[in-house]
Amino acid sequence: MTSFRIVNVTIFSLLLFCLMSGVHPQELAKVPEIKGYELHCIEASGITESSAKKLRNGDDIANPDQSIKCYVQCFFSKLRLMNEKGVVQKDKVISFMTLLMPEDQAKKLADKCDLRRTNPCDTAYAMYDCYRQNKAKLVL
Repeated sequence: MTSFRIVNVTIFSLLLFCLMSGVHPQELAKVPEIKGYELHCIEASGITESSAKKLRNGDDIANPDQSIKCYVQCFFSKLRLMNEKGVVQKDKVISFMTLLMPEDQAKKLADKCDLRRTNPCDTAYAMYDCYRQNKAKLVL
């Protein structure tokens, strides 16, 4: 493989869900909540299938619209990465990241990607994009 795929929103969220709920990653196919979250967030945000696919693939999205940003925010909220006010729950992000890297690196990346914007959707997307852009640090 010539380049590494990033941990995109869906994978990131699914693994975090595993961490929070004690579900082994291989059992995810049996967790109906994940598909429900995805379907709910697609409907709630109005994201296009094309954009949702790009997010799942970890592709760069030039000039993301509000539906894309709000899809990410919805998913992060469902998985408790953000609270109801759109504030990133950094402790939960760090817990997840320690599955991928040493704790000190996880804390540095969580600090780097603890971005705040004018609204929850913009904040969620900025956080997602920061992790996406730092993909080399996410690969073991």
